[in-house]
Amino acid sequence: MHRLFIAALVCFISVSVFGQTPFPSGSKILCLGDSRVQGSETYDSYRYELWKDLIDCDWNFDLVGTESDPILYPSYQNNIFDPNHQGIGGQTTYDVLSELPYVLSDIGIVDIVLICIGGNDALNEGSSSIPDAIENISSIIELLQSDNPQVLILIEQIAPGLNSMMTTDLTQALQTLNIGIEQLADNQTTITSNVIAVDMSYEWQDSYLADDVHYNSTGAEIVATRYTDVLKTIYQCNSVNSILDFQKENSIVNTVNLLGRKVNHTTNQILFHIYDDGSVEKNFIVE
Repeated sequence: MHRLFIAALVCFISVSVFGQTPFPSGSKILCLGDSRVQGSETYDSYRYELWKDLIDCDWNFDLVGTESDPILYPSYQNNIFDPNHQGIGGQTTYDVLSELPYVLSDIGIVDIVLICIGGNDALNEGSSSIPDAIENISSIIELLQSDNPQVLILIEQIAPGLNSMMTTDLTQALQTLNIGIEQLADNQTTITSNVIAVDMSYEWQDSYLADDVHYNSTGAEIVATRYTDVLKTIYQCNSVNSILDFQKENSIVNTVNLLGRKVNHTTNQILFHIYDDGSVEKNFIVE
């Protein structure tokens, strides 16, 4: 269901979890960030699992970037994995901001950007690095929107590392960073360009990690699913659309947020509508 109201300069869009907007065929998707995006032979990137999820939705897309994954992944539904990306180990927010103009000039206009950055800022300098990191991320968003005013940007609220390596200062740094990312998403969403914070830290566990900070296969799949779930709130996923008709026959009895708390404010956050038959529908509303 779509609802679009324009008053003054406010645009209000309501999109079901099963998204009513057809996925733009041929969309270029840029996975941007550090080693968690890059992956390696000893730890996993979410990109392969994301690629499979997008294929499951029957979306026509192109993963882009100046980097190419050398790892050979199994084919999926007769498709060969697209290895292009823009994840570079050790990158900070400053590094990404400095290199992004050259990347965009090389790959052209991108339609969807998935950003995972800021973890190395926190690891290198702790809480003192976060104000500059947030400013750099803001500039990254501005640059992407300048390159394509209709770009969709999903930006991770960073998942922590192993509990054993999370010092008090590092924990505070990530908390401050993630709050800042959520605020940036609210402030830098425009009428034509949605910026959405995707909380990867929610209920994160040590068992999702291959080492101190990088994903194992389970962690990679969880991150990919969280990205895909947000994309499904916007675009039609052909594998699940049939569920909509079933849910229309039922009534909502409660609405809660990701933490299971009842909510009054229903914009700029993921919500779960609980129906009288026990089924659950997830919605994302952008204002």
